Amino acid sequence: MKQKVKEQIYTKDFKGNLQEVRFSDLPKDIQENDIIDIRREEAFFSENNSYDAYTELVVIREREETDEEEAERERNEAVYANQALMRDKQLFEQLKQKHGW
Repeated sequence: MKQKVKEQIYTKDFKGNLQEVRFSDLPKDIQENDIIDIRREEAFFSENNSYDAYTELVVIREREETDEEEAERERNEAVYANQALMRDKQLFEQLKQKHGW
């Protein structure tokens, strides 16, 4: 079964503290279902590490995964499930040996 994939379609960085984000900063092809994420980071200063304040505008669009992406995800899920099963068997064997079951 195909799943929804979130894809970052647009980013824009603003320097400075509490930068305003305007409608004109959005891409022209924005759609009504797009997700607008505004990430703000305050300035940080210390002896070893410092960075300036910034704001990042990110537009995310959901789409249905392609046939190739679906096949790859299903292959990965099968591999991960097999790895988890093997790990569980190994842990069970270790417990049996440790406790003399």
